[in-house]
Amino acid sequence: MYAPPLAVSSIALYGSYMEQRQRGNPPGNTGAHVAANLKHARQSIGLDLRELAARVRRAGRTISHSAISKIENGDRRVDVDDLTVLAYVLETTPAALLTPPEGEPAPTGVPEGGYLDEEVHAWLRDWTPLTIQGLVWYWRGQTEAARRHIQLDTELLELYAKRGEGISTVEDYQARIAQYEERLLFIQARIIALDPTEAGRIAQDQASRQAIARGREKP
Repeated sequence: MYAPPLAVSSIALYGSYMEQRQRGNPPGNTGAHVAANLKHARQSIGLDLRELAARVRRAGRTISHSAISKIENGDRRVDVDDLTVLAYVLETTPAALLTPPEGEPAPTGVPEGGYLDEEVHAWLRDWTPLTIQGLVWYWRGQTEAARRHIQLDTELLELYAKRGEGISTVEDYQARIAQYEERLLFIQARIIALDPTEAGRIAQDQASRQAIARGREKP
């Protein structure tokens, strides 16, 4: 049946519009991360595709083994419901499936190079928002954690010196203390990079701690 040129043009435009609407945004970094993490999680516990599909079915959701294969190969998107059930049956977490593997680019929408890997991982685990204030508070918490590790290993090292034995060697204690002291310096530099106004607070805190340490050394 003949159609006027204008009608053909309208049909073509409508078809093109519907095709673009169905396709939506192209797959991003997060889709690639989920694909790689899903395959690694499955293989790490020795499951083949059919057994994983069977576990998903027993959990109340249906994803065929071929669909899982397509997800792992980046040929099929995974929605949030699929993501949570896959994480559950693979004995991992949704955050772990979403987290970029080492050396991979940031998740979709997160500026590349804008945040440290540790910050992105903390964000995905709901430990901090990716804001200056949130990250400063996160690193302050990491500061206290590092100091507790240093204090514990220092006390254990002193106990070792008195008794001549311990659960680790002197070298191990010293190495851990040095590692956490280095992390403290890194954290302080990162906090100042995020918010330069924090430099004064950090300097004041260090001076206060040094004064307390000198007071303890006096007989």
